[in-house]
Amino acid sequence: MTWQECIRSSRFLLFFILSIIGIIIFILILPDFFNNVVHHRPGVQLNDYVLNWLPPVDWSIEIFVLIFGAPALFFLFNFKNPVAVLMSLQCYVIVNFMRLITIYLFTLEAPQGLIPLTDPFLAKVAYGGNAVFVKDLFFSGHTSTLFIIFLIEQNKSRKYILLISTFLIGFLLVWQHIHYSIDIAGAIFVSWLVFLAFKFLNERSGLKLS
Repeated sequence: MTWQECIRSSRFLLFFILSIIGIIIFILILPDFFNNVVHHRPGVQLNDYVLNWLPPVDWSIEIFVLIFGAPALFFLFNFKNPVAVLMSLQCYVIVNFMRLITIYLFTLEAPQGLIPLTDPFLAKVAYGGNAVFVKDLFFSGHTSTLFIIFLIEQNKSRKYILLISTFLIGFLLVWQHIHYSIDIAGAIFVSWLVFLAFKFLNERSGLKLS
């Protein structure tokens, strides 16, 4: 479907507007949620055998390039595919609101040996200037973002690259001891379920990926 066709669809416009509103609300509540809710909530520190096997190394630059480069390329190549753009926004919103719920219900303490991620965007927008917030754990937002666009991408070559990028960023996050391995697995599982739900909903509404 083209943008002109989608704009004439009331369902597309409704879903698109709701997604934008959801993203705005999500961004606005993040600093208060992290600094005034989760920060003071006691958590559990896990004994992760994968982390125990990997001495922490700072991969902040590589993680930063992957988390911003891959979505930028996805939107660049898929801008003319409005259903792909819509689905990426839908999945991003719901997955991240689910992250807020799981972070609150299953609050974890930072892994031992954690090297804080140097990410000025997260520090300013998500953490309200708190650059060393370390309880944003279960499940991994970085991994879920890349896995979502991997699932949505229709081009086989780019899909393969995004799959590699997803597992690479998950591995680097664990290697830097930013996340537990369960945070990566949880991100992939939840993102997959949300993708299937929106794929079904959009197809029932006449908005099929192509």
